[in-house]
Amino acid sequence: MPRMDSFSPLFLALSFCAVLLLPPSCRAALPENRAAFFIFGDSLLDAGNNVYLNGSGPDFFPYGETFFRRPTGRSCDGRIVPDFISEYAKLPYIKPYLEPGFTDYTNGVNFASAGAGVLPETHAGTLYLKLQLNYFEEVVKGLKKQLGDADTRKLLSKSVYLFSIGGNDYNAVQNNPKATASFRKMYMTMILGNITAGIKQVYAHGGRKFAFQNVGPIGCMPATRASSGSEGCLHDPTVLVKMHNIALSRLLKRIEQGQPGFKYALFDYYTSLTMRTLHSSKFGFKVGMTACCGSGPFNGQFTCGKKNGTTNGYTLCSNPSEYVWFDAAHPTETANRQLASLLWDGPSRTVGPYNTKMLFEMSQ
Repeated sequence: MPRMDSFSPLFLALSFCAVLLLPPSCRAALPENRAAFFIFGDSLLDAGNNVYLNGSGPDFFPYGETFFRRPTGRSCDGRIVPDFISEYAKLPYIKPYLEPGFTDYTNGVNFASAGAGVLPETHAGTLYLKLQLNYFEEVVKGLKKQLGDADTRKLLSKSVYLFSIGGNDYNAVQNNPKATASFRKMYMTMILGNITAGIKQVYAHGGRKFAFQNVGPIGCMPATRASSGSEGCLHDPTVLVKMHNIALSRLLKRIEQGQPGFKYALFDYYTSLTMRTLHSSKFGFKVGMTACCGSGPFNGQFTCGKKNGTTNGYTLCSNPSEYVWFDAAHPTETANRQLASLLWDGPSRTVGPYNTKMLFEMSQ
């Protein structure tokens, strides 16, 4: 046993703090240049929240087969876009907020929920955008207890906030035969208004660096095309999504002008995934229009991994890396790697005015 006089001043100071139950002056100092990663969205970004929420996440084979070797609740054969961004930023994979026992938020939190929309009525039982933001408020409270107010503000100001949501909302209105042109315009205004409110809510806590994926090509998804039997991308949902994406770009420019310090990266996810779907061989894929896993036309039915009686109710390709789409609505890990690479440091025509790498490296 070491002699009492061999203890260092640091040890004595820490011991004193422990006795006093960690008052604010004894809290651990925040690492320099720490940039956490907070994620809001739907199944494209969900790392498992729905498994813990209601058991609706894909927690069964073959999801996860390529990288994790087990299902993780990700709608993919392996990693999703936030996983690759975390790797590039030298962060651990960001955990889902609802994971039991998860309380250390200093690396960030994933709030995304499969099926979620911006609007609460889009898909009941999911973490819609406002609910994700309510959970973010709880995380802020937890960080303040862990780090104190000043270091929490510092962490949040350095952090990057990724949003990818809206596709499920437009799928819902697209499938509503009573949705007139004027209703769709009003609907889009509601969606953009809620996104604006969410951005400003994070901004109010010190968030300044935001990354956005615009809404993807829902008219090109195997699921959408299977429902109509169309060999190509459907026109009406394509027009609706393009309108949203143009409006989102304009919205972010207005927010930038009105909110000092607001910096953002807007990734043209729509075009990037559309090009890979329609011209798969140019990007190293063999199959762009049919999913690796599923059933029906283009494997566009949501049966991947599900049993039908005593037999498998789906087909599964032998090599997902040859496919753009893993299931009826979600890209493969290989496609996600390419998309994440563009979001991270792609050219200005694809992501701008900043890319995500710039945001992580930016002092705030």
